[in-house]
Amino acid sequence: MDGELGATHAVELPFVFDVADLPRLRGPQALLGPYEPPSDLAARMHAAWVAFAATGHPGWDRYDTARRATMRIGAEWSMVDDPHGEELHAWP
Repeated sequence: MDGELGATHAVELPFVFDVADLPRLRGPQALLGPYEPPSDLAARMHAAWVAFAATGHPGWDRYDTARRATMRIGAEWSMVDDPHGEELHAWP
């Protein structure tokens, strides 16, 4: 959805459990929508959650309120500091 939803809850679960290929999760009204996700997204996400469960470290920097480091996950993964800082600080 071109980032319109932002960080939504539950959309990650098919990737975490490496079941994103299930047909019932795909389609215009289905959880993952009509488009194919990046081919290695489920494997990478599953590995990150397994690493976190085993070590407490998913493979990226820990979040803190000063830096607000956020991992953006998609076809490319990238660390972003305070990705919505301007928007948040503009609120009264």
